[in-house]
This record gives sequence, C-alpha cells and structure tokens, in this order.
Amino acid sequence: MGDALMITVVYSVLVFFLLMAVLRVMGKRELSEMSAFDLVILFVIGDLIAEAVVSEDTSFSGAFVAVATFALLTIAMSWLSFRFPRLENVLDGAPTVIVRDGVPDEEAMRRERITVYDLHEAARGNGIEDVDEIELALLEPDGSFSFFTRSSDSS
Repeated sequence: MGDALMITVVYSVLVFFLLMAVLRVMGKRELSEMSAFDLVILFVIGDLIAEAVVSEDTSFSGAFVAVATFALLTIAMSWLSFRFPRLENVLDGAPTVIVRDGVPDEEAMRRERITVYDLHEAARGNGIEDVDEIELALLEPDGSFSFFTRSSDSS
C-alpha cells in the first residue's frame, strides 16, 4: 500500500507540472472569455489527468500523450483562426443578429434557442429598458450579448 501511495504522489507531482506547462502554452484567457468548447476541453483534460493519477491501469505516458495532443490541437486551431481569418467563423463561430432596428429576429432567436425573456433580461442587464431602443443586438459566439442602441452607445 505504501508503494501505491508513493506512485500516486509522484504521478500527482508530474501531472501538476504537466498541467501547468500545458495551460501556459495554451495561452492566457480568463474563464469568462472561454467558449463552451474551451471549457469542455479543460474538463476532458482534467478527466485524463485524474485517470493518470488515481488509476492503476492508466500510464502517465498515455495521459501525457493525450493531454499534449489536446493542447497542440487547441493551439493549432487558435493559430489557424489567427492566420486564416476566413476560417475564424468556422472554428470559433460567428455572431448572430437577433435584433435589428428594434425588431427581434424570431427565426434567429429560435435557431439560437433564445427566448424573448432572455433577450429582455440581457438588455436590462445592459441598461436598456425597451427593445425599441436597440439598433442592433448580436449573440456572440461565446454566448454573450452585444447591444448597440440608437444613440450609438454600446454595452
């Protein structure tokens, strides 16, 4: 039992430094700036690391290769998006217009599964009392709203 505990400690230390290196290589981003895909990748990496640390039938090298692969793919997608701007919409998503000239686009809202209540709540959160004040509202790829009012204030 002592040997198994020592192996777990050693794997934990190795995985700690691996994770620290991977997160530094993947780039600095606040949690609020991450897309849903970024969060899923972090959860998958966490699961792979947990398996390497606590499971007896999973090797550290296997976890290292899996985590490194995820990190490299994330970096490659980011680089491709930066290098080839036309790919950005495919890789990162494009904003969706949900209000134009004070009129909600019901088809776009249905497609994005945004209710009128969601729209009003987001508008109120940005200091907008009435949808009629909105010249343009976008649902950003990260799920946040961008509002442009007729007085050309943006939030």
